[in-house]
Amino acid sequence: MTWEHAKAEGEGDASLEGRRDVHRRFWDRSGTSVEDQTAIVCLAFRVVGRS
Repeated sequence: MTWEHAKAEGEGDASLEGRRDVHRRFWDRSGTSVEDQTAIVCLAFRVVGRS
């Protein structure tokens, strides 16, 4: 995950390592093993209009 993507999540942590720890704890609670070599997909969406 890039710092730009982590910062865009807006969850308040001021470091990439902190974001990594938050996500790792999330996956640990679900019983899923995530390591530094685990491939991830980061998606971002932009609102283009509202009805």
